[in-house]
Amino acid sequence: LPFFEQFRQLSEKVPRASSYETKNVDCNYCNYCTHSRGCYLLFGSWFDENCGYGQTVLESKECWDCLFLKKCELCYSSSDLVQCSQVHFSQNCSNCIDSMFLYDCRNCQNCLFSWNLRNKNYHIFNQPVSKEKFNKFKTELLNFRDVLEKNWREFKKSVAEKAIHKYMTGERNHDVSGELIYGSKNVKNSYYIHDGENEKYAQRGGVGQKDSMDVFGCHSGELIYECNSVDFSSRCLFGSNAENNVNVSYAIDCEHANNAFGCIGLRKKEYCILNKQYDEKTYKELLPKITAHMDTLPFSDNRGRIYKYGEFFPPKLSPHAYNESIAQEWVPLKKDDAVKLGYAWDSAEEKSYEPTKNWRDLPEINKADNGILSEIILCQDWDENKEKAQNHKCTKAFRIIQNELSFYKRFGIPLPRKCPNSRYFELSELRNKPNFWPRSCMCELKNHAHGVKKCENEFETSYSPDRPEIVYCETCYQQEVS
Repeated sequence: LPFFEQFRQLSEKVPRASSYETKNVDCNYCNYCTHSRGCYLLFGSWFDENCGYGQTVLESKECWDCLFLKKCELCYSSSDLVQCSQVHFSQNCSNCIDSMFLYDCRNCQNCLFSWNLRNKNYHIFNQPVSKEKFNKFKTELLNFRDVLEKNWREFKKSVAEKAIHKYMTGERNHDVSGELIYGSKNVKNSYYIHDGENEKYAQRGGVGQKDSMDVFGCHSGELIYECNSVDFSSRCLFGSNAENNVNVSYAIDCEHANNAFGCIGLRKKEYCILNKQYDEKTYKELLPKITAHMDTLPFSDNRGRIYKYGEFFPPKLSPHAYNESIAQEWVPLKKDDAVKLGYAWDSAEEKSYEPTKNWRDLPEINKADNGILSEIILCQDWDENKEKAQNHKCTKAFRIIQNELSFYKRFGIPLPRKCPNSRYFELSELRNKPNFWPRSCMCELKNHAHGVKKCENEFETSYSPDRPEIVYCETCYQQEVS
């Protein structure tokens, strides 16, 4: 039998955990979440405390409805924040405190509805205000949901039309390309990398990751190729969901494994092939024979595609449907197209929830009590456009939990009208996808180095040419914003 067929048969025999979690304490409904405590409905995150409804939340505390945070605390409905505290409804900020509705701000405190600020305090819509006026505006903003939503719409429009966008989000880098790259060196065509070195085609990783290529969610390791969520490991190929492995290939859910090939669920084992134990001598003799066998008798899928040694697992071996994975977020496909490409598709039945509360009838946060915890709330997205809501996995209805309510009350944040899935997709739509286009700088300011002529610097950027944002090269951006 082809190797991948043997691996498929093994996968049907080995017990698998319902979710991928490692070293968590009191974390409910989390997946790809490790080294965390007291978290709820968190995905792709690690070393967090008391966070909920988030993805790629790293080393953070008490953050809700957030994406791509690092070392933050008490943040809400924000993405791409680094070392921020009590920052809500914001994007692409670092070292900011007690602020809301910010875009691309650094070292700011007590700011609202502002963009491209540096080292500012008490600003509203990019203008300085008194402390008294700031506090009055903020109180009115939080006490009235309609006022907040109106200003939020205006802010998003202003950011798109007036804010200066650097061609690549990132800082403290040397010789990198991609988007959302921080503190990295020689990282190419990659997306959301912290402290990476010598990486190419990498996403959602870093934190000391080195010398790796075609990796997703890999951290603090080296010499990793075509792997997903392989952390603290070295010399690993074509694997998924692993920690502390060395010289491991084609393995899933293995930890503290050395010299293993085609294994599932190993713990503290070495010299194993398809979960069978061998001595070191036999293992080393068999390995080249197996890789040669993969080339002479390759796996063929239903579309006739060939998978030999050096290819990742065929989609046919995936236990998940295309549209229930995050692949649908990055490369959305319709059902017919996905099936033609050989992917499974999940046609989930409509949930049978019976809402007890309409989203229109939710109280303002200053009038909400613990009675709201027992309500099943109809999601606004489902109510207004069921078909659109189903496309982003809207759950139709949702509930609010105690820790979540306490957070809203502490900061005066209005109760959500949408389910966590709808809120997640709404927030993720504000972020650029990992697609890149060749463009040139849009700067025409005469006081810059290029003088009276338009800047001629060219670059690759995640801002497509048909978008309205003002996109600058590094030099013009730094001169204008810093």
